[in-house]
Amino acid sequence: MAADQAVMVMPDYLSPYDSASPQGYQTGSAMPSRLMMEPADPAGEGLLFEENKSLANQLYIQMGNRILTEGTAMLGEDYVLWARVSARGGLQLFDYDRLIFSQLSIVPGWYRISGAYGDSLGGHLYRFQFAGLSSNDLTVLVSPGGYPTAFSLTGRVVDESGQGLSGARVTLTNSDGGRFSTITNEGGYYGLDVAAGLYAVNAQHPGYAFTPGQVQVMGGVVSAARPLIGAPFSGPSISRAGALPPVFS
Repeated sequence: MAADQAVMVMPDYLSPYDSASPQGYQTGSAMPSRLMMEPADPAGEGLLFEENKSLANQLYIQMGNRILTEGTAMLGEDYVLWARVSARGGLQLFDYDRLIFSQLSIVPGWYRISGAYGDSLGGHLYRFQFAGLSSNDLTVLVSPGGYPTAFSLTGRVVDESGQGLSGARVTLTNSDGGRFSTITNEGGYYGLDVAAGLYAVNAQHPGYAFTPGQVQVMGGVVSAARPLIGAPFSGPSISRAGALPPVFS
């Protein structure tokens, strides 16, 4: 084997056979229920695209001022999908063969699908079914960016301008009473090795207030929590615990 050839070894905690899912979570879903679909006009928003008029249903990813049939996204960041549908009916959106979103009844036209999120490292293959027909396949490759990837869960703590907060304490808790914590690095990034499941995630940093979030850690992939955003606060670090909806049933 050449000296400069990279070798990837999958540690035990990334076993694809350890995939506990909480009640109400769709197994394997890349984006649990934060997706929102609304009518929109990409041309009216100044977006450039090449429409395939031979295909009744079309699916795209927005990258800058273009919408494309394949693209990339960063781990831990949001991205936007676009769909063009040709008839009236119900829509089902899949990532590979996993149903991740459905809309019972829509009319023909263009739709923006917001809330897509780079919550796991690797590739996604999206398509939707509508009126008995499938759209094109949309390939999205999620790359790590600055996120550490030697852990089962990674994330970032930032201020309101998006700058990383180093030295923030990040704490995860679950319904079994488990509690895990670590400190962010100089870029505000953190990583933890935890089992697959649903966790509440929170941060503490002097001079900032945080609203807790929640994250689904999936088996077999590197999962990413949404960034925890600190708002300036004249005092010790506080958490707006009351702003977090119930995590565990």
